[in-house]
Amino acid sequence: MIVLSPFSKINFQEIKKYFSIEKYLIDKNINIKFSVKQKLYYNLIRPVIPLKFRQKIQHQFCASINCRKYFINEEFVKFIYSISNVAESLEKLYPYGKKTSVILTHDIEDEIGLKSVPKIIEIEQKYGLFSSWNIVPYKYKIDEGIVKYIQETKNEIGIHGYNHDGKLYSSYNEFHKRVLKINEAIKKYGALGFRSPMMHRNLKWQQELDVIYDSSTFDYDPYQPFPGGVGYIWPFIAGKFVELPYTIPQDHTLFYELKEKNIEIWKKKIDWLIKYNGMILVLTHPDYLIENGHLKLYEELLSYLVEISNAWYCLPKDIAQWWMQKDISESEKIIQSYDYSVMA
Repeated sequence: MIVLSPFSKINFQEIKKYFSIEKYLIDKNINIKFSVKQKLYYNLIRPVIPLKFRQKIQHQFCASINCRKYFINEEFVKFIYSISNVAESLEKLYPYGKKTSVILTHDIEDEIGLKSVPKIIEIEQKYGLFSSWNIVPYKYKIDEGIVKYIQETKNEIGIHGYNHDGKLYSSYNEFHKRVLKINEAIKKYGALGFRSPMMHRNLKWQQELDVIYDSSTFDYDPYQPFPGGVGYIWPFIAGKFVELPYTIPQDHTLFYELKEKNIEIWKKKIDWLIKYNGMILVLTHPDYLIENGHLKLYEELLSYLVEISNAWYCLPKDIAQWWMQKDISESEKIIQSYDYSVMA
């Protein structure tokens, strides 16, 4: 059984009168089902298509998608924020009296990205920032020296799926078989967190992961293979772990699918998140940051982030541990715990 519980003294029934919670915290996060086209793509087509060609196809496909301005879907957020006493609780959401949190995460897609890690860490160090680095344990050769460097510089290692072939959630049997090896990698690298490749996800199956947090969801992103989102910009409890949705669009979406040449969308989304005491969780890829001048844009993002007033700059493991330690049985409880029978 999984209990999702997002904060303060909010009456679940009051929210349910206005919203189907399943549309947000549950929708496409529990039982994603691959269509015939998706099965054909991941099993036969994707393995033989070069990356550059895939990016061109993705760009053409994304041109037909209707995306809310600046990736802001505020329907659920504004309603929760409007409930009596919630705004006051949100202002006390983070430790040390901070009003928002800033979390940098990277998914390392290939060996080229892994080799670029030290260069990106060096840039982040200029701004006094730290980040998590999610490695794919069974796709490319893991350079243990770089892993050690990540850990010695007080950054974090996470696990990014199995081998990034898009088949992890093709069936429960496949997931269960692979999760045994994933948990071996989690133990080997001392990881506390997990993120699924391509944002495929099944929070029910993922209870088999030996982690304290997962970050395989997002608040809003219509460009993912399984789009939608949790509609939620704060951490929440998903069974045995804390769920940390990413809250600003991925670098790949911005620079390759939408062909953006600046970070205006990132800035606007960040400003909106701050307004609602949301979690600013960044998801980028060293594989893409080192191309086409994107590293300069990433540094511009870092410069913008460090100027945020009264922010908690932390690693995902920090906010997950903080969330686990919060007394959710008392006044800081996030939406009264609800037994989602669909997840039993």
